[in-house]
Amino acid sequence: MAGLSRKDLKHDKFVEEVGQSVRFFRSHRNQVIGAAVLVIAAVVGVSSWMGYSRSQNEAAQLALQEAVRLYHGSVTTEQRAGVVSFATSGERMRRTTEAFEQIKIDSPGSDSATAAEYYLALLEVEDGKAEEARTRLQKLVSGASGGNYVGPARLTLAQMLAREGKIDEARSEFESLIKNPSAIVPAERAKLELARVLAEHDPAAARPLLEELSTVQGPVSAAASLALSRLPQGT
Repeated sequence: MAGLSRKDLKHDKFVEEVGQSVRFFRSHRNQVIGAAVLVIAAVVGVSSWMGYSRSQNEAAQLALQEAVRLYHGSVTTEQRAGVVSFATSGERMRRTTEAFEQIKIDSPGSDSATAAEYYLALLEVEDGKAEEARTRLQKLVSGASGGNYVGPARLTLAQMLAREGKIDEARSEFESLIKNPSAIVPAERAKLELARVLAEHDPAAARPLLEELSTVQGPVSAAASLALSRLPQGT
């Protein structure tokens, strides 16, 4: 799978609430892993407030937050106060990778290390290293160490499979998410992503999913209605 820029990794606007009205799932277009990136950014950013990883020590949390800031840094020659920037995309990739790898070394077995593993997979997808990314994601999905990252990892894996044309495999992963929802990847989110994939390959199968989602409360309804309006007539 070819490397994807972070601009390419953006996704259709979608908002979910976690804890104290944490907002995530934003951007546009159905490119692989965009939503998952933002989900994990939200998890990491509010972990100490949500208390999902109280066992993490303060140093590991701070290191993780700094690594996430690097991940979302801009590649630009313009310097702005409080904004992380890099002269080149290569510098961003190198420094961000090093930051996450260091977390794994310093805090093995912690939630911070699990988060780092997930972000390293995202960096590999972005860098066109699909096989390496898939290995990391499958480890998170199948192992006991995935914790809060099992759902996002499975979502990312499903989107990768769909992008590679492995629709049946992708559908299986999406359906697993639907059957095993979480606060980070709720069932409605997984259904929406599945419907978007089916809309391109099997519009008739996508229609009932989108019709169902268009009636639920919240932002997913608008996203589903928009996708429904774009389905070919007669399907």
